[in-house]
Amino acid sequence: MKKYFLGFALLFAVPFSSAHAAQAIGVFLGSPMSGIQYKHNDLRFSLGIDDFGLAVDKTFNLGSLSKNSDLNNLYTFVGAQYVDNKHDKVGVRSGVGFELPVNSFEFYGELGPTLYVVEDVDLELEAALGFRVRF
Repeated sequence: MKKYFLGFALLFAVPFSSAHAAQAIGVFLGSPMSGIQYKHNDLRFSLGIDDFGLAVDKTFNLGSLSKNSDLNNLYTFVGAQYVDNKHDKVGVRSGVGFELPVNSFEFYGELGPTLYVVEDVDLELEAALGFRVRF
């Protein structure tokens, strides 16, 4: 239970009020964890509920990186992840994804490898689908 309180505390450690911040909160289904996610500008904080886990990612819009507005719905990310599914695993993750904004909602999906470096060295391909509400 302490892990869940710690996860919620970390998830909400970023301030929720900013005049120019693009913020969103939502749910996701994925591998190795499913749960809730908070997004503040280009930072994401994920909390795994089914298998306890935490992830922090920095996202980069591919349209801005390539100066091609046709790619604005695509992004790449890099971050770190901790997952407790019978074995504590800590890893570095990266990948690509898409966001589909609809009014005040955004649907997203992503795919990428995670290199786990605690317990065993392991490379796993992981994916997630979810939606967030922007505010």
